[in-house]
Amino acid sequence: MNFLMAIIDSVAGFVRRNPFTTFIILFLAIAAPAVLKGIALFILYFVMGLILLILVLTLAFRWRIYRARKQMEEQFGRSGFDPRRGGPGSPFSERAPRGEGREGEVKIYKTRDVPEKRVSDKVGDYVEFEEEKD
Repeated sequence: MNFLMAIIDSVAGFVRRNPFTTFIILFLAIAAPAVLKGIALFILYFVMGLILLILVLTLAFRWRIYRARKQMEEQFGRSGFDPRRGGPGSPFSERAPRGEGREGEVKIYKTRDVPEKRVSDKVGDYVEFEEEKD
């Protein structure tokens, strides 16, 4: 019973807020019912088409995500991405197995003392200077 009262209240509210629209709907229902039926069918088909379009786009989006996930699984293997295993060009691919070395051991590799010059000697002038405190 409350459901019917809610429907009646909402229809009465619509009539109060939109008297001109209500008048046009009543006029078409009395004077030209075929036109009102055509308008109602157009609105029905438009709404159903919108719902169908949203459904198709949702399914296409899910299918695209599914394909991307499958492609990534093939790229990184079935078990998922394991950083210890790495891949080509991965910084983790050269990592030693866990059993080697002592825990907490640090290895330091020395690079060249003087970095290689990147700019030709012919470019610009070098000015030696010393900072003096006042």
